[in-house]
Amino acid sequence: MGSAPGDDLRAGLDAALRAMLAPFADTQGFVHRDYFPANLMRLEARAGARRTGLLDFQDAGLGHPAYDLVSLVQDARRDVATAARDAALERYFAARPSVARDDFTAAMAACAAQRHLRVAALWVRLSRRDNKPHYLVHGPRCWRLLGEALEHPATTPLRLWLDAALPRHLRRNPDAAKEPA
Repeated sequence: MGSAPGDDLRAGLDAALRAMLAPFADTQGFVHRDYFPANLMRLEARAGARRTGLLDFQDAGLGHPAYDLVSLVQDARRDVATAARDAALERYFAARPSVARDDFTAAMAACAAQRHLRVAALWVRLSRRDNKPHYLVHGPRCWRLLGEALEHPATTPLRLWLDAALPRHLRRNPDAAKEPA
């Protein structure tokens, strides 16, 4: 199963994440933090935007609005068609013309990198600690999305740390055959 990371490794990851996210810290608002289709429900008695209800909001807090948009258009549990993702982003920017698109896109990349790394690790924890190996099926998607996010210059601190601490060939799920039954 491996060993727990040491203090130096933890401190390095913390520093990389802080450096990556720092440029976006001034933009704060409500974030659901688990904003994906399974946590959205249709409320037929309502109209307009109020027709969509939110579930599972116990982890909500303050953060960059890009985080929830990433959660929706880069779902950790299912592939999102490129056309659907692009349409959602265009609609978001059309509804918020004052948002600086390049800055927001950089924030999305940073939020995506942090989220996909966290969720990839979550699937392993759920498998190992909670004996729920079926979550590992989502790992390859999270690792792929993390890799895509790390291509953006805004993620450089995390990419450099990962390149030193976790070589690319190890950025994957553990072998399912080695997981507890």
